[in-house]
Formats: sequence, C-alpha cells, structure tokens
Amino acid sequence: MSPRNLIAAIILALGLSNIAFGMMAQVVPLAMDAEHDSKFLIGANVMAGQLGVLISGFSLTRLRKRFHSHGVVMFAIALALISFVCFAATSPIWYWFAVRFVAGLSMSALFTTGESWLQTSAGDKARGRVMGTYMSSQTLTFAIGPFLIPFTGVSGAAPWLVSCVAVAMSLALMSRVRVEDQTKAEPVSGIWATMGSGKFLFLCIGMAAMFESLGLSFFTLFAINNGVALAQATQILSFGIAAGVLFFFPIGYLGDHWSRHGMIALCAVVAIVGCLLQGLAIGTVWIWPLIAVLRAGAFGVYLGGFGLLGDKFKGTQLVAASAIVSIVWGVAGVVGPPLAGKAFDIFGLWLLPWFMAACYVPV
Repeated sequence: MSPRNLIAAIILALGLSNIAFGMMAQVVPLAMDAEHDSKFLIGANVMAGQLGVLISGFSLTRLRKRFHSHGVVMFAIALALISFVCFAATSPIWYWFAVRFVAGLSMSALFTTGESWLQTSAGDKARGRVMGTYMSSQTLTFAIGPFLIPFTGVSGAAPWLVSCVAVAMSLALMSRVRVEDQTKAEPVSGIWATMGSGKFLFLCIGMAAMFESLGLSFFTLFAINNGVALAQATQILSFGIAAGVLFFFPIGYLGDHWSRHGMIALCAVVAIVGCLLQGLAIGTVWIWPLIAVLRAGAFGVYLGGFGLLGDKFKGTQLVAASAIVSIVWGVAGVVGPPLAGKAFDIFGLWLLPWFMAACYVPV
C-alpha cells in the first residue's frame, strides 16, 4: 500500500470509530440528565472514561513493545465494539460508569497508535497538512453522532446500534491496514523524560483536551438551559464540530509555511474571545458562526501542538509522546468535568463559557 493510500485508509478507519465516540459523548450526558442525575454525576461519568484514557496512556508504550502495533489497534477496536454493545444492553445508568471506562481504554489505544502512524507516514514537510486533513475528518465524523440524535433519541438501543455498525466497519477496514512497526527493536523511551522535553506542546494539547471535555459534556445542557430546544442544541454543536473541516487544512498550511508558535498564539486568542461571547450569542442566530470560529481557534491550538510533536519526536520517542497525549487527555477529563459540574450545580451553567475560556489562558 502506498503512503498516500495508507494515510487515507487510517484516516477513514479512525473516522468510522469516531462516529461512535461522538454519539457516546452526547447520548450519555443527555440520558443521565433525563434521569435527573446531577451535573456532578454527569461529569463523574466523563471522568470514568478519561480514567480509561489515562491508564491506557501509561500502558501503551509497554504494550507497543510487547505486541505489534497493528495487534494493539485491532484489540482496541474490538474492545470498543464490546463497550457499545454493553451500552445498548444495559439501561441502568450506574453500569455506564464501568462501560465508559472500557470505552476510554479502547479509544485511547486506537487513536494514539493511529495518530503515531500518521505522524510517521506524513513526513516533516507535509505534516501540518496531513494532520489538518486528519483533524478535519475527525471533526466531521465526530459531528455525525450528535447530528443523528434527533433521529435515534437518547434512550433505548438505537443510538448504540448505530455506533456498533460504525465500529464494525472500522474493524473491517483496519484489518487490511499494514504498517511497518519500526519501534520494536528500539529501547523504550521514558514518558517522563519525553514530557519534560516538550512541555509547551503538551500544554497546547492539554488545554484543548480540557476545552473539549467541558464542551462535549455541558454545551448541549448549557444551550437547553438558555431556552434552545434539544434538537437545535445538538445541531448547533454538530455544526460547530463539522465547520472545522473548513479551517483545519488552512490552519495546518499556515503552521507549515509561517510559524507553528505564531499560529498557536493567534488561535488561542480566537478561542478565548469566542468562549466568552457564547453567553451573549446563545439563543440567537449568531451562535452558529460563533461556534464554528470558536472551535476552529480552540482546535487550531491542538493542531499546532500536534505539528510540534511530530517535528520534535521520532521513533520510540514519538510512541512515548503519543502516549503522553493520552495521559494529558485523561488528566483533563478526570479533573475538568467533575469540578466544573460541581460548580454548575452550585452556581449555574452560566459559568460554562468562563470555564472554557480559562482553558486557553496558560497558552
């Protein structure tokens, strides 16, 4: 398989799985809210999934040394399929904490390994554009899940059956992908040493991770709390996610041809301003263009961090760096949603735009 076809196959397979994870991210909090669970419990459920991401991140470098990376990916997709079957088969919300944990494990192993394949296959000169194309694909496929919710509902097996079909297609496609594992004979790079040598790029990824964990958990509830109907609230989020398709390739091109650091700073400013304007725009027509620009800025920071990651790390260092990305996502998910959910229980969901803006202040 040529490098171009390999990159296309990996992006498509990851995108199919991403449809299911986009569905999960919206259905679970909406179903729990319908059961009158507190915002803290909703955030705690997100935390359960992120604990899986965190544990996977610490384990992945050792797994990649012991098993071929293709085997790790196939097992991760199969585990994801099992988790979505369990979502469909179990109605009590409390079971979903354990299932969300397993889904987090599988998601982390799948996307971390797949993204390291893309980083290696892209090459230095085209990395920003390849990763921009990948993020556009992931953004679009992630938006499909929330877009389908008005048709599937949030209760019953329907949303999970859609997820199972998407993951099964991903499994079939990824079984045909063969990537040379060049890290098997190299010594394992230490996670902590790798983290220490790339603090800024991991900060960029961490801030985007915190933003996303808060937005996916609470934006739909924030919109409903401000008088927006459920169907429109999920469509606004889907539109904002999908609109990234228009921005990520140009942002990646800008990073390749201008400055990754300059692009990151510009995107961080856009994200902060956009977050703070949500409170004024929600419930008006202006929320539609705002959320598109806001998410482009928010994930432009993430894209810039990924470009720096591929520039700086190679071989097993890249494997370790990719594992750190999972750890950073896990920490953001463990810390952010439960604390924010508790604050929203006490003070109200009007605080959400301020929490989201605060994510980018350190950048």
